[in-house]
Amino acid sequence: MLEFWLPMALLFVAATVTAIATRRKRDRCLKYFNREPVMILMRSGKWLWGRFNAFPKAMELVFENPEKDDSGQRKASYVLYSPEIDGVKKILQPPPAAGTKEHDRWKKEIQRVANPSLLRRARRWTWNVFNTLRDAISQSLGMVIGSMKKATPMGKVAGADKRAGEIGDTLLGTVPNAYEPVLEKYLSKQVVVEMLEDGAVIEFAGLLQEYSEKYLLLRNVAYQPDLETFAELPERFDIIFPRALALVRHCVVN
Repeated sequence: MLEFWLPMALLFVAATVTAIATRRKRDRCLKYFNREPVMILMRSGKWLWGRFNAFPKAMELVFENPEKDDSGQRKASYVLYSPEIDGVKKILQPPPAAGTKEHDRWKKEIQRVANPSLLRRARRWTWNVFNTLRDAISQSLGMVIGSMKKATPMGKVAGADKRAGEIGDTLLGTVPNAYEPVLEKYLSKQVVVEMLEDGAVIEFAGLLQEYSEKYLLLRNVAYQPDLETFAELPERFDIIFPRALALVRHCVVN
């Protein structure tokens, strides 16, 4: 009896872990802006702003002081779903006001990004090795599950091996797998990103902190948004660029 229930219990635990991991999965660029005030420029030219919350397949902006609209409703949030997210052009996070403790912490964080610790480098190296061996790990999981099926009564349960394989693939899929050697080389360095805007190539210079399959995260970028809603805006922002619209073109040396 134990030979039957033990594998089934392991499958149940793995399925539970998979569900939790999938629910909590965030893009590794977007997570840096999570719960922070941001400004989003859409491809249509529309601006959105609020406190940013990243979800696996959606983005939420929470308004600080919602006001009544023409219908008399006070809408406290704005949600972008998967098809609409493709219309995002830039996500800007303004730094804290100069002279505050938050601004000092922001500057120190910029310095840490530019000069990563040995621990951060080791963690990055470990993730890259894992991604390189991802296929081999997946095949090994398949072999282990196949051996378990033959050696235990679990093999009599219809679809058990298929379900186990799906769980293994999902667990591997929750680990960030975007890896590009040239971008790894440029991490923590000043780079120039090119973006096509209104038929012209526009350059943005900043510190490359992170990249993912869909986004680039640059810190301390000089940029002036064409937005009259705010009386005063900073001269620099941390910016997330969609990789469908922007690319890293140059590394900059001092």
